[in-house]
Amino acid sequence: MWTDETRRTLQHFAALRQELNERFTHREEVIDTLALATVCQEHVLLLGPPGTGKTEVVSRFAAELSMPTFHYLLTRFTEPAELFGPLDLPAFKAGRYHLRTEGMLPEARIAFLDEVFQGSSAILNTLLTLVHERVFHNGATRQR
Repeated sequence: MWTDETRRTLQHFAALRQELNERFTHREEVIDTLALATVCQEHVLLLGPPGTGKTEVVSRFAAELSMPTFHYLLTRFTEPAELFGPLDLPAFKAGRYHLRTEGMLPEARIAFLDEVFQGSSAILNTLLTLVHERVFHNGATRQR
């Protein structure tokens, strides 16, 4: 038996799917994949030529879910602080290494890394633990 919350969630997803399918023609598979990945808490990799609406579909989908979201365009010059947050200077002065992750990738429930393969191998390697294990090592602490 489904709870009222489950029913509301299903109704919300159905309405969101319908709205996005009306707005973005020929993107049904992408929209359904995003919905399924959200429910299953799995990753999605969207590949396709420029100008096909990938970024806009994901942005609109994420906005409708009202979850903490992080969106960033990766380049070969992207630095870890741009994704994970800046160094917490007061903590550093006190002898602790800690990053300020508020509003950054480690605290996002939905992350959209645009042009992910444009990132340098160094930045892609720093993403491995966070993406695969959903754990971020912030100094001596582990964030989930």
